[in-house]
Amino acid sequence: MRHRPDRLFLLTGGVQGLAFSWGLPAMVWWVVDLRLSPFRLAVLGTALVLSILVTETPTGVVADLYSRKYSVVAAYVVMGTAMALGPVTELFGVLVIWQVLWGVGWTLQSGAATAWMTDELAHHASHSHRSAAVMPVESSTSGDDTGADDSGGISRSDHSRQVDGLIVRHAIFRSAGVMVGLVAATAMGAWSVRGSMAVMGMLAIAAAGYLAITMPEAGFESPRRRSGGAPRPAHTSAWKDAIALWKRGARLVRRNPSLLAVTLSATIAAGAWEANDRLSALRLFELGLTQLDGREAVLFFGAAWFVMSALAIPMMAWLRRRLDQADQRSARRDAFLLARFLTIAAAGALALALSPWFTIALIGWAILDVAGETAYSLTEAMANRHADSSVRATVVSFVGQSQAVGEVSIGLGLGTVAQIVSVPVALAIAAALFAVSAAPAAVVGWRTDGAVQ
Repeated sequence: MRHRPDRLFLLTGGVQGLAFSWGLPAMVWWVVDLRLSPFRLAVLGTALVLSILVTETPTGVVADLYSRKYSVVAAYVVMGTAMALGPVTELFGVLVIWQVLWGVGWTLQSGAATAWMTDELAHHASHSHRSAAVMPVESSTSGDDTGADDSGGISRSDHSRQVDGLIVRHAIFRSAGVMVGLVAATAMGAWSVRGSMAVMGMLAIAAAGYLAITMPEAGFESPRRRSGGAPRPAHTSAWKDAIALWKRGARLVRRNPSLLAVTLSATIAAGAWEANDRLSALRLFELGLTQLDGREAVLFFGAAWFVMSALAIPMMAWLRRRLDQADQRSARRDAFLLARFLTIAAAGALALALSPWFTIALIGWAILDVAGETAYSLTEAMANRHADSSVRATVVSFVGQSQAVGEVSIGLGLGTVAQIVSVPVALAIAAALFAVSAAPAAVVGWRTDGAVQ
């Protein structure tokens, strides 16, 4: 697997899913055992998101300047440490600190993993093409290489479709990783909820060690080095390089309608998602789970999240086939597709918020989760497709940072509404925000021509 960036990228999706599944025992511990209030749950979410907001773009810039590989490796070391130490104490202030640490770890791999895969795959394909070029091929001078890039005859459109497909497959592996992690968390949670949290953190650290050994980085050349491998002059400031790179990424986002629409949609949808992420368990408890203890809650939510992850896999597979349709692919179709998924998420969130029946609310939660996961993957694919190689991690991190802005500005406010008014009212507002988040994508769809990108 050492020389296969596509397989290693998919592996990072599985590890990411494992990190996500840590939320099962954590949520049960917070809600059932510690009995945290809606406001305190919102504070935990806000602390996580604030750390993402502050560090998302800087860590993306650092990855673009120095190393995407070691940014990814460091990410899982940091997240694994936060996961393992999370259940050590019940002090709320310390719980907030672990959330902050997890958020910093997340930003280290957000954007960096996708940027690493994109450039590493291009280098791998280009190297294979040049190796094959030494063999006599009759059609080598036929002139039919329209669309090939300048470095090795690799079709840009083929490379873009391959990358988009891998991003969606990454999401499939993330869902599979969530399923495996949920099984492990549920089994260990029957023994000890807090013990399962610690073990899953140690597994994430072990995965970081494996990635450090196996990930190549031949397709990345640091901007801090001149051609020929000579180091840049010592007086050249890394901070100046970082700021210059950040400005380039910002200009690209502002000037590209598709990137700007993705950023705006992500900002609004993330705030709605944060509220649902923190309050959906409370809503289901209100509707009929109040009698469950910690271990029973782990079993119930483990089974529910397992089913939702399983449902997300065929949806991701469908999205992958859709993105691979070269004759139909366009920025317009992608934008409309993103708007549809966000609208479906709004319908699911509304059912969760307003239904007086437990079963309908649970189905709404499942619809919201599957549609939201699919929209997230499509958002990343769209951002990556329109980003320049030299600022790819930075631009993808911009999208992540826009999500953090929405989560901070909206999530804590909805947590306050849940505390003062009610959980259903807060979730109903979140459902309306999902519908609003579809508007920027729909607008850019209407204003963009149908040319294949």
